[in-house]
Amino acid sequence: MKGRPRSFVLEDVLEKAMAVFWRHGYEGASLGRLQEATGLTPPSIYNAFGSKEGLYQACLDHYASSVGARHLATLTRPASRAGIRAYLLAAAREYTRSDSPPGCMISTASLNLSPELTSVSEATAARRAEAMSLLTSYLADAGADDPPTLARFFGAVIQGMSVQARDGASEEELAAVADVALAAWR
Repeated sequence: MKGRPRSFVLEDVLEKAMAVFWRHGYEGASLGRLQEATGLTPPSIYNAFGSKEGLYQACLDHYASSVGARHLATLTRPASRAGIRAYLLAAAREYTRSDSPPGCMISTASLNLSPELTSVSEATAARRAEAMSLLTSYLADAGADDPPTLARFFGAVIQGMSVQARDGASEEELAAVADVALAAWR
């Protein structure tokens, strides 16, 4: 037996729910906030996504395919120092956009979670690990000495830029941080 067709546009719901998770974090994104933002009732959310965590996972996928894809596209080939600079400057630009919450959803939405939410924190940590792996490979292709350590350094800078954007840092201030960080790559 087939269920009723969805009465909503999936991408619109994901955009709206993603903004709630991004702005309030996983635990702060109550079903009430998600319902208000998306227009879906809690039963509709559960029917479509299985759970709040399922909706969050779908939002992580949506973030990765939209915001994350724009950011990763700056890592041009052949791999180079200029590509890393573009990547860092893209973070400064993305994290301070006026049409989205500040910072990075993946860096901040699930940092402080209750111990029973390990699957949520693990899913988000896995996304950060994927980005770290891509950055390590890119730096290796660019001929950097010790790509894993340099990737971890740039990852820490990017995560710090995310937090500073949430605290009100401007794109120009974060771009200056990016240029200073690039100096660490000798």
